[in-house]
Amino acid sequence: MDFINTFDLWQAILSNRRKLPRDIDLVVGIPRSGMLPATMIATQLNLPMTDLDGLVANRIFGHGTTKSAPDLSRANASDRTVLVIDDTVGSGQAFKRARAALAGVSGRLVFCAVFAPVARHPDVDIVLEKAGPAPICQWNMMHHAVLQAACVDIDGVLCRKPEPHEDDNGRNYRKFIDTAEKLFATSGEIRWLVTSRPERYRAATEEWLSKNRVRYRDLIMPSTDESRHSSTEYKARIYKSLDAKLFLESEADDAARISELSGRPVLCIATQSLIVGDSRPMGRLRRKVPPLGSHLGTLKLSARRILGDSFYYAVKRMLTRV
Repeated sequence: MDFINTFDLWQAILSNRRKLPRDIDLVVGIPRSGMLPATMIATQLNLPMTDLDGLVANRIFGHGTTKSAPDLSRANASDRTVLVIDDTVGSGQAFKRARAALAGVSGRLVFCAVFAPVARHPDVDIVLEKAGPAPICQWNMMHHAVLQAACVDIDGVLCRKPEPHEDDNGRNYRKFIDTAEKLFATSGEIRWLVTSRPERYRAATEEWLSKNRVRYRDLIMPSTDESRHSSTEYKARIYKSLDAKLFLESEADDAARISELSGRPVLCIATQSLIVGDSRPMGRLRRKVPPLGSHLGTLKLSARRILGDSFYYAVKRMLTRV
């Protein structure tokens, strides 16, 4: 599985600009993740921009005053070219809903996905770049199904890390646990929370997790302070003992050490890089994570393209009844 950060997204758009229509008059993002590439393209080309509801309601977003105003007359013309974009496409459900929502909208609608597991996808007109099935994207990593088979740290990942004066393993640290600001909202269940917080802070940690609506299966904490002071070795040992596919760690050096000791991939929050083995989080580093049964989705897409939608779905319905 690929990890894609915002720099990868930017590079994919710039490197594959030739695949886009040259006469785009309006850029439309499919909420929410599609608003990222839509904003990049609209800003790069100084084009008007909106979302799906805005296009249906003929409502275009405002623009800044530091550059020339985009051509709003072309954006509202009946013969306009409208680029409808999302960050990724897999099953194609988001694009199917978008097409249905935009039925009857005037102009030439061109549907585009920045990343897809195949070069030609049956639900879009343009794929800018191939990526692995179900990639983990920086902007939605805390909502990805991979967390159901992942280890996730708490401090520096789900909440901020303690300041030096708060990290006293006493009264100040307990106050930090109670009041730490949330960094990410999560959806779905995290399989393992692996933290270097000592076991005696379990009740306070569980209370914070409940208050911030973090769903998880297991909370693993060290029973001694020695494990806390050698947290990278402790986390690597736990990671290696579990059937986990990924570890989310906050700091670059710790992430690199955990990956080195475990021999498994670690996603570093600070650098937004995937680290494998003894590699370091430098520049654009996209490495493979063991697949989570996602090759089936690629096979389905290939079958749809070869058989055609009508025959493919007829066969699928027949097999479902068997």
